[in-house]
Amino acid sequence: MKERIHLPAFWLLLLVLLNACGGSKPVASSGEATPTGTGEGIEAAAKTARARQMALFMDATRARLGGQSGKAIQLYEACVKDDPKNAAAHFELAKLYSQAQNPTAALDRARKAQALDRDNIWYRFLLADLCLQNGRASEAVEVYRGIIQKWPERHEVYFDLANALARQGKVAEARKVYRELEARFGYSDELVLNEFDLLARNGQLEEARQLLEATVARNPGEPQWKGMLAEVYDELGQHDKALELYQQVLEQDPDNSMVRISLAEHYYGTGDHDKAFEQLHAAFADPDVDIDPKMQLLLGFYEMTRAKGSGDAEQERLLQRAYDLISTMEKAHPESGKPQALRGDFLLRDGHLMEAREAFRAALVKERDKYPIWEQVIRLDLQLNDHASLAADAGAAAELFPNQPALHLYHGIGLTQLKRYDEAIEALIVGRDLVVDDKNLLAQFWSSLGDTYHEAAKHELSDEAYDKALTLDPRNPTTLNNYAYYLSLRNTKLDKAEDMSRRSNELAPDQPSYQDTYAWVLFQQRKYSEARTWIEKALASGGGHEGVIVEHYGDILFRLGDLEGAKTQWKRALELGGASDDIQQKVAEGRLPE
Repeated sequence: MKERIHLPAFWLLLLVLLNACGGSKPVASSGEATPTGTGEGIEAAAKTARARQMALFMDATRARLGGQSGKAIQLYEACVKDDPKNAAAHFELAKLYSQAQNPTAALDRARKAQALDRDNIWYRFLLADLCLQNGRASEAVEVYRGIIQKWPERHEVYFDLANALARQGKVAEARKVYRELEARFGYSDELVLNEFDLLARNGQLEEARQLLEATVARNPGEPQWKGMLAEVYDELGQHDKALELYQQVLEQDPDNSMVRISLAEHYYGTGDHDKAFEQLHAAFADPDVDIDPKMQLLLGFYEMTRAKGSGDAEQERLLQRAYDLISTMEKAHPESGKPQALRGDFLLRDGHLMEAREAFRAALVKERDKYPIWEQVIRLDLQLNDHASLAADAGAAAELFPNQPALHLYHGIGLTQLKRYDEAIEALIVGRDLVVDDKNLLAQFWSSLGDTYHEAAKHELSDEAYDKALTLDPRNPTTLNNYAYYLSLRNTKLDKAEDMSRRSNELAPDQPSYQDTYAWVLFQQRKYSEARTWIEKALASGGGHEGVIVEHYGDILFRLGDLEGAKTQWKRALELGGASDDIQQKVAEGRLPE
C-alpha cells in the first residue's frame, strides 16, 4: 500500500480518544456530589463509564508506545469488553495482533473497527492491508472499492485496487481501473509505469509492448520510454527494433549510462560480446551511475565465470573482462571499497589467496565498518598460516566489534602462535564470556584455552580447559587429538590419552596428525610394534612431508632396534624442518637423548 499522510501523533491520539470515549465533556471528580434525579443519575453514570473508558484507553496506549505489546493487548481487550462498540480499541488491537503474527485475530478486529466506524478511512486501509497480507485479495478489492466510492479523490487507492485485482489474476479488470483513473485524473507517468509493471509481472509482454508504443508516440522526446520499449522488444526476440531504439536514445542522450547497460545486455544476448563490453565499460566509467547496479552485474559475471586456468579460452576471456570492469569501477568510485571487496571475491575464488587478502584490506580502508570483509581477511590469515597478521587483524576487528566473540577467538589463536601467552589467555577469556547459547563456539574457546595453557606450561589449567571443552562437544576430533598429544608429551594419563586419540581417529580417519598422535601415545606406553603400525599409517596418509612425524618414525625404529633406519629418518626430519629441538643431537649421536 502507498504511504499515507498521517496526522501528527499527539492530535491523532487526541482525536482517537475523543472518538473512543464519546466526546470531550468534563468528567466530575471523585469528590463531587452525585446529582439527584433520575435524568441526572443516568448522565452521571455515563460520565463515569466514559472516564473509565478513557483511563483504560490511555493506559493501553501508553503501554503500546512503551513497547509493552502484551500489556497493551490486555488493556485494549478490557476496553472492548467494557464497550464492544469502541472502534478505536478494535483498530489498535488489529495492529497489535498483526505484529504478534496472529492474522485471524487481527482481521477480526480490523473488520469490527471498520463496521463500527465506516467514516474512518484509516480503519479501511488497515483492513485492506491485512487482507492482502493474508491472501484475501478478493476481500481487499471490496474494501478498496468502498474507499473509492466514499473518497473518490484519493487517487492512490486506484493503484491499490488494481494491485489487489492483479493478485487474483484479474489483469483485465485491473487495467479497467487504470482507465478509470486516467479518465478521472488524466494521463501521468506514474499511471504508465504502474500499468507496465502490472503487465510485465504477469507475463503479458505483447500488451506491455502496445502500452509502451502508445506512450512513445505520445512522448517522442522522452528517452526513458524508448529504452523500456527496447527491452521489451529484446524480450520478444525483435532485436533489430530494440537496437534501433537504443541507438535513438543514445543520439538523444549520449550520457545515458543506464541505457548503455541495457544495450550491453542486448549485444551480449545476440552474441556480440565485444560491443557488449564496450558499452559496459562506458557505463561503468560513469561516476553518476550508482555503484550497486554495477555490482549486481559483476556478481552475475562471478556466477558465469570459472577460475582462471580452467582451460576454457572463452571463460578466461570473460573473467579477464570482469577484472577490467572492476578496475574501471574502482576509478569511477574511488570513495567506495565495494569494488576492491568484489575483486577479493574473484581472486579468492581463483585461488590467489595473497592477492585476495590485499584486495579485502584495500576495501577496509573505505569500508572499515563492514564486518564480513574483516571475516574474509581473518580467514585468509588462517589459510595462509600468517600468525602475525591473524593476531593483528583479529585484534583490530575486535576493537571495532567488541561483542563478536569469534574475533576474540581468532585473536587468541594468533597470539598463542606468537608465544604471547598471557595476552592470548586474556583475549580468549574475554571472548568466552561473550558467548550466549552456542555450545560449539564455547567448546572452541575452552579447547583453544587448553592449547594456550599447555604452551604456557600451565598444565593443570590446560587439562581443566580441555575437559570442559569435551563436556560441551565430546565428539570433536581436534580437541581429542590435541589433549591426547599433550598428555603423551608429558607422559601422563596415558590410558586416557590412548582412549581420546583412538576416538579422534575413529571420528576423522586418515588424518596423518591424528595417526601420529596415536602412534606417539603407544610409543610412550612402550607398545613399539603397534606404534610403528600407526606411524606408517600417518606417513602413508601424507605425513611424510612433516618433520615431526618423520622424527617420531625414527624414534620408534630406534626402540625397535633398527638403528640405521632410525638415523635415516632423523636426517630426513632435519632436512624437512619442524622437528623437535633434539633432532640435531639425535642425528649427531645416532641415539635418543637420555
